[in-house]
Amino acid sequence: MALSNPVAFQPFSVSFWTTVTYLALLIPLLVIHETVPSPPGDATVYQGLNLTKSWLDLAVLSHSYHPFNSRENDRIHNWLLLELDEIRKRNSADDSAMVVLEDVTSNLTTSGAILSPKSKGAFYFEAKNIVVYIRGKDDPPGRWWEDGSPGYKTDKVIGNGGVLLNAHYDSVSTGFGATDDGMGCITVMAMVDYFSRAENQPQRGIVALLNNNEEDFLWGAQAFGNSPFMPFCHTFLNLEGAGAGGRATLFRTTDAEVTAAYRGSPNPFGTVVSSDAFSLGAIRSNTDYIVFNGVYGMRGLDVAFYRPRARYHTNQDDARHASRASLWHMLSNSLHTMKVLSGDTGQTFIGNRGDQDRNKIPNGRGNSGVWFDLFGETLAVFELRTFFAWSLTLLIAAPLILVTLTYLLTRQGKYYLFSSTVSPHGDDALDPVTLGGRKGIFRFPFALIVAGALVVGSAYLVTKINPLIIYSSEYAVWAMMLSLFYFVFWTIMAGANSVRPSALHRGYSIIWLFAISWLLEVVNTVFEDRFRIASGYTFVFFHAATFLATFITLCELFALPSKTSFARRVHDAHDATDHGDEHFAEHAESVPHAENTSDTEEDETSDEPTRTASETTPLIGRTTFGAAYRRASAALDRKFMGDKRGAYGSEQLWSSKLPSWAWILQFLISGPFLIVLIAQNGLLLGSAVAQTGSDGGSLLVPYIIVAFFSILLLLPITPYIHRVTHHVPMFLMAIFIGTLIYNLVAFPFSPENRYKIFFQQTVDLDTGASRVHYAGLQEYVKKAVADLPSATGKELTCDLKNSSRSGLWDCSYDGSAVPPNVVQITPPGVPPQKGYSDWLSYNITRSEGKNKARFEVNGLETRSCAISFKKPISTFKIQGGAEPDERFGGIPDKGLESIKLYRRDWSTPWILDVEWEGSDDDSGIDGYVVCSWDDVNTPGTLPAFDEGLQYFPPWVAVTKLATGLLEGRKAFKA
Repeated sequence: MALSNPVAFQPFSVSFWTTVTYLALLIPLLVIHETVPSPPGDATVYQGLNLTKSWLDLAVLSHSYHPFNSRENDRIHNWLLLELDEIRKRNSADDSAMVVLEDVTSNLTTSGAILSPKSKGAFYFEAKNIVVYIRGKDDPPGRWWEDGSPGYKTDKVIGNGGVLLNAHYDSVSTGFGATDDGMGCITVMAMVDYFSRAENQPQRGIVALLNNNEEDFLWGAQAFGNSPFMPFCHTFLNLEGAGAGGRATLFRTTDAEVTAAYRGSPNPFGTVVSSDAFSLGAIRSNTDYIVFNGVYGMRGLDVAFYRPRARYHTNQDDARHASRASLWHMLSNSLHTMKVLSGDTGQTFIGNRGDQDRNKIPNGRGNSGVWFDLFGETLAVFELRTFFAWSLTLLIAAPLILVTLTYLLTRQGKYYLFSSTVSPHGDDALDPVTLGGRKGIFRFPFALIVAGALVVGSAYLVTKINPLIIYSSEYAVWAMMLSLFYFVFWTIMAGANSVRPSALHRGYSIIWLFAISWLLEVVNTVFEDRFRIASGYTFVFFHAATFLATFITLCELFALPSKTSFARRVHDAHDATDHGDEHFAEHAESVPHAENTSDTEEDETSDEPTRTASETTPLIGRTTFGAAYRRASAALDRKFMGDKRGAYGSEQLWSSKLPSWAWILQFLISGPFLIVLIAQNGLLLGSAVAQTGSDGGSLLVPYIIVAFFSILLLLPITPYIHRVTHHVPMFLMAIFIGTLIYNLVAFPFSPENRYKIFFQQTVDLDTGASRVHYAGLQEYVKKAVADLPSATGKELTCDLKNSSRSGLWDCSYDGSAVPPNVVQITPPGVPPQKGYSDWLSYNITRSEGKNKARFEVNGLETRSCAISFKKPISTFKIQGGAEPDERFGGIPDKGLESIKLYRRDWSTPWILDVEWEGSDDDSGIDGYVVCSWDDVNTPGTLPAFDEGLQYFPPWVAVTKLATGLLEGRKAFKA
């Protein structure tokens, strides 16, 4: 008994192999996406890294809130210095091999245009960074950084250049900072420990920067611009946390060469799509990367945790919700990257810049890169120009090759596509034979439009009714959209092929896919060339795969008889049935065989007896040409019982010669690799944006992203889906119904996926009036605030237009029931309000007859104050401060409306001179002096904040609204 072909284009084979392929790829990808590689069994010492020590250090670092404006920040600063001293002693590193410097002198004055080009404010910041220098074998001897000679300028190479390793040690005021940026900080310490050992001395020197106050406006990195070590650093690795766990992803890189340093990491993870998202402004948050690369011109990488966002900047960003595996993932990948960057002995990162900017590091010309990981095990890295050349070649060569193949098929008369009829005599007007080659031409675009529209429609439906369900139930949204697209597409394609069977159904679908991929590749190539955008790499592979699949589709046609030959055989078969069995036997060899055994059986079991022709027999019988042909084919099959092959179902008889295995080759070419790329990108981007709705991000975008990738993910199966048995789509239909109901009615938050509400309390230090502000979506803010004792009976006013966070409502109520006590100067039992006036003090000295004034500002228990002017000032000067640094933006022409002030200690007042324009009749100036407080480690310091933590439902998390959890102000007039 002959075995059936296991890969034939039959319903069971197609259903089995496509389903198994998708499951075999998607299940591992989901596991990789949700898990982190386990650390090594010997967690004490591995490759010179002590994971146990690092984990214990993380617990110390994330023990409390330690924002820049807190006493705990000083404690962490001192603890880091002690740890670095211990490392130096433990590794016997002398002052020549390892140098630890505490920056207590640098300051920075800027307009802050690096983050907001339209800023009307200025900033003054006093640095409190820690810099560690580990000497490389190629570095200059001695304490070269103390050399004040002109030789050590930005446009001069110091030695062979060095590598900067950066993390910030401050946290936000509402988060413990285990991943933002505790793990980055601990990784820097571990790298210092590793490379400061004599046996691990790097070829090029390493500068480890532990910067302070990144969380406000990247101030630590900007202050590093005044360090003598800055021009030494040609490359950098920045470690960050934009989520609270999972894998540390390669957020972005400057070029292919530095990306190659990350390539051999134990578990690389990331895609250039995230890098381009930053470049295009789709991601609004920023890291120190934009300072090191955008301002200083260094070439480097940004590695960061990116999910879950629900814990980001909250009290769940702690060691309890982190993992050793996440820490090890960053440690091990960072070690490999630093080894490669610091071990480079060539000229890759030395030389004239491509932009010829002499104010930036002379570190050569990098090439834009294309990079993505595969299963979290390896990283593919290409130069963008290579991909551009490939894209351009494919755009031109693929259509030419297919046209050539079409020409050859046409010459041989085997181009059945788009062929309706053919004449056996070479004249279409004489006895044409129907080929049915036009059936199914427009099924694919119709099904794609309908199924795609329904998927996008489901995105809008969920956004309208339950917009944040993706916040906690991301996979329910994926399941809904995937199952909907699959079922609708199968229904249309299988239904159409059932009504009008077409042997070219698969071929037309693949040709449509090729046309779509070609158009996408045109757009992608333009973006590669004009905008240096590499995110379309998936479309390059998509175009290549559909081209090969289309090539196979055309090659299949060579197996068919010529259309004229087929028509003649059909005509001969017709003649044979008209002249009886004897004539038929004479032409048996010329009659095409029928594959449709059902037709044969129908003919054999017909209840109508065969009538012998007589004078009563009609001259024109009821037998149609098709019926006659089927009877002829059936008769031929009876003559040759050994031939079991034939056309599938009721498809065209000439299709019996098509190879039944070709589809599996096409699917393997256009399926598995694309499924991996699409699924990885979809999962990463979907997770990255799923919880951004609480931050004020678009509520629709996460659903559109999932819808887009759901459609893309199922495109590889679409040419073959009409052969899938009904069991798979029916099962998916049930999944769609269940997930749709769930997504529309389920509550979107949980204790593990808490909704973030932004908090700030404001107080007028002149009048004592106080308001508590909570920002978020109005529906959920009102639900949360309803449980607060201090809000009971108070009017809650919500405002969208004047909210400090775009897209979120600012809801506030009278905070007199929860007065802040951040400066504890009143005796016990005396209300804090009695001491408000002493919290902030200022003195203004006006220059007689001039539009100038000197401000002296001081705040108790704070390192952050500001002056806000009701009309712009033209210039200002901070006593003891540097001139405005043009690298970070000069003073805008229209003047300044505010000056934000930071200091490194807690008592030295800010003294600044300001000047403004105005006529003699209007020479005064007024505004507000504002100070902020962020230290809430002691209960009772900010009762409104404590109350939120205690009384909010378990599905709510509290995070900071602005730079100060408490903002106090006094009015002034000069």
